[in-house]
Amino acid sequence: MMKIKKLTAVLFCFIMVVSLIGCSMGSDEKATSEKKKDGDKKVIGVSLMTLQYEFFQDIKAGIEEEAGDDYEIVFNDPNMDLQAQIDAIENFCAQKVDAIILTCVDGDGIIPALDTCEEANIPVITVDYKPSGGKYETYIGSDNFLGGQLAAKWAIENVLADNENPNIVFLSNPMSIAAVERINGFKDILEKERPGAKVVAEQGGDSRESFMSIMEDVLLANDRIDLVFSYGAQGGLGSYDAIQAAGREDEVSVIGFDASDEEQAAIAEGGCYKGSIMQFPKKLAEACVDSVTKTLNGEKIEKDIAVEVGVYTADGVVYADDLK
Repeated sequence: MMKIKKLTAVLFCFIMVVSLIGCSMGSDEKATSEKKKDGDKKVIGVSLMTLQYEFFQDIKAGIEEEAGDDYEIVFNDPNMDLQAQIDAIENFCAQKVDAIILTCVDGDGIIPALDTCEEANIPVITVDYKPSGGKYETYIGSDNFLGGQLAAKWAIENVLADNENPNIVFLSNPMSIAAVERINGFKDILEKERPGAKVVAEQGGDSRESFMSIMEDVLLANDRIDLVFSYGAQGGLGSYDAIQAAGREDEVSVIGFDASDEEQAAIAEGGCYKGSIMQFPKKLAEACVDSVTKTLNGEKIEKDIAVEVGVYTADGVVYADDLK
């Protein structure tokens, strides 16, 4: 009888141990399953041409906000170095990310990297700078041509109202398709509504300092300049610096593009910086993440997606519908 009791006790202990092991294994399997679930989160590789500019910093923040907990985001900052960007995209492909969001440093030079993405079957969403070739799912950008048109319309109504023969300076970046579209949009309205306008200078640069130097030379070469239109904030602010240094704020007006914080502060001063085309980087970012989601879900998306722009002025933002 004592032996039976001892045997029963041993069996009971064995059952308890097995039960505990089973519970432990079930708990571990559950934890592993949860980890696997988290590990299944889709990964988006993001390479913006530079994070040194406020505009791209805002796009980065917008992508992070829109992605939330749905995606893992891996960022790369090539800082305007094409080879660094190509290397980063090749790394994204090697890591087998699910999609790539790209603002290319160079529209032609990026094509081999896009070919690599195509071979890896990784969809690419481009934003702000359209590649000149290669495969990508869509291009998302501010309506650059419209932005230039709005700048010209607003300038004619508010800066050049009584000036039928204004002297104009264009500051651009010939390497950027977006910059060319912005300048062309401005010229389109100028030719129609101010045919007597004269373009006294049209030059390109890539930094505030370079544009300041360019504008210093333009000011020395021209006794009369009525308006400067820049494709971006760096050109607008660089020309603003030069105009102030030359003491010609009362005769030259500036309209930029980006409506960065510094531009908005300069506009608020009520001096020669009159306005800037306002992009909405958060909306661009939202469109990027939305396009990734639709692409990964097998949905068709438009080849070009344009996001609205407006004119930032001291009196508020003016939209296309507000102008004649």
